[in-house]
Formats: sequence, structure tokens, C-alpha cells
Amino acid sequence: MVANLPRIEEREGTRRLMMFGCAIAAVLFVGFALWFVAPQMFGATDYVGRPSTGADNSAPATTVGTGVPTQREAISTSAKEDPAQNEDSTGRRAREIRQTAGPANLSDVQREQLRAIFSSASAPAMDRPNFEMMIGTSVPRQTAVADLPPEATQVLNGFWGDQYLITGKSLVIVDQRSRRVAAIIADVR
Repeated sequence: MVANLPRIEEREGTRRLMMFGCAIAAVLFVGFALWFVAPQMFGATDYVGRPSTGADNSAPATTVGTGVPTQREAISTSAKEDPAQNEDSTGRRAREIRQTAGPANLSDVQREQLRAIFSSASAPAMDRPNFEMMIGTSVPRQTAVADLPPEATQVLNGFWGDQYLITGKSLVIVDQRSRRVAAIIADVR
């Protein structure tokens, strides 16, 4: 610290220091704003790095995990067309399921057929799932699931041998070997 500076030089030094601090704060503010807003503006990913495939922002957030909004309805084409693949230690199967997720695009006839199938079935059901309702999420072993009825696999034209459960009014199809969420179909009950 320099002693005995004239008052004008002290003020000038303080002013420069304050201006430098304000410039740094402004750059950080703009940087953080772009970090959160830019990926969502371009539809690439959310701020956690997940693809924005079917996340329903009007749905209530889950209480498990990151609290990211749940997916309302989506289907993984990888899980639909090849349900017999095993999960390996690298998580390849989970990535395949997550990366091939897209909208369900079911017709009204298919929805009515699914409602008829699952209205009479005694399916494992839960009001609030104990896992995130996102394609590719792991379903805990203690969560009860049942074999997907053959009629449902015919209506969906896939998911042979997979399992399912009902959460609220949605059908959740679980990949048979990896226990990953393979499809979420809304309003089947």
C-alpha cells in the first residue's frame, strides 16, 4: 500500500477499481444468462445436457433426482424394435434408449384399444412413481412391474416381452432386461 497519495489519485484509483469490478460482474451475468437460455432457445438441450425430446413443461416436476419436468408421452424406437438387448457396464443400452426417444404419435384408435386393454387388466399401479418419468431412466428393482400383454404389443407394433406399470393415468413400458423406461403413453386409464 502506498502512503501519502494525493486525494485526487486515491479517488482515481478507487474509481478504476470499481469500474473493473463492475465490468467483471457484467461479463459474468451475461455469461450465466447465456449458459441457461441459449440451449433452450435453439432447442438443443436443457442446461443439464439432456435432449429436449418430449419434456412437458406444464407437467409437475418429479420429486426424485434433479426435479426436471417429467415427460408426458414418448417412445424409444430402439427399445420398441429390439427389446432383448442387455444393459452393459458402460450404459450403452440406456444411452440408446434415451437417444432414440421421440413422440408417441398414436392414433385415436390405438389409444382406445390400449384403454380397453388396460382398463380390465390388474396392472401394478402407483400414483406417484419412485423414479423420474423420463425415457431411459432406471426403474428400481423394488418397483412392481408386470409382463406387457400380447394385445398391447400388437397395438403398439413392438415392445415384445417387455414389462409395464401404470402411474397415475399413464402407461410406462419398462425394457425387460435393462429395466429402463422405454415408453410413456398418457391417458390409458
